[in-house]
Amino acid sequence: MADANFRFYWLVESLIDFIPYFIGGLLASSAVLTSSVFLARRLLSEWLLPTEKAILLWMKERANPTLDFWVTAITFLAQGQVAIPLVILSGSLLAAHGKYELALILAINLSGSWLLNGIFKSGFQRKRPDLWASPNRPIDYSYPSGHSMGAISFYGLLAVYVSYFLNISIFFTEAIALLLAILVGLSRIYLGVHWPTDVLSGWLAGTIWLIACVYGLANVL
Repeated sequence: MADANFRFYWLVESLIDFIPYFIGGLLASSAVLTSSVFLARRLLSEWLLPTEKAILLWMKERANPTLDFWVTAITFLAQGQVAIPLVILSGSLLAAHGKYELALILAINLSGSWLLNGIFKSGFQRKRPDLWASPNRPIDYSYPSGHSMGAISFYGLLAVYVSYFLNISIFFTEAIALLLAILVGLSRIYLGVHWPTDVLSGWLAGTIWLIACVYGLANVL
């Protein structure tokens, strides 16, 4: 019982210690995304939207059933149906080895990414592309891409864990995570559910959140 109470106390203390990094990630991401919106609307508005439309239509012209299948499978990797079971599985393995703080931060990474993305979407309220009919177009706002943000932050942190516990080069694991995040982002453009700048901003915000989580991990432990 005493051991359980100690673990609970340690987890709560770790969570409190992580709060400054969460706030820092939120503020840094907000500053970058707000600056990007200002730049796009005030300085690049004349050619940016037509360019984004051209990119979407160019990708649509190259669509085919085989590519549709693989793109849908790739974009699914950043959805909760995949990410949540991965968090549960990874967290259970970490907890079984006494690494409760690592499991907690992994859960914070994923849930925090979703929370931050929801805040940004509600704040900026950019409408999604509507250049062709699509039965799978989400009804929420577009900026930034939650799939892109979540993929680079969640799989990026998971890559850190894999590298540490399996003694694999961090460059190798992060390269795989980066490739996955790039493919997920491109899949969102291909499916016509995000503007290219939504994806770019999602990658940027996700990278900032990943850095905040890694710094928090290094200082909490």
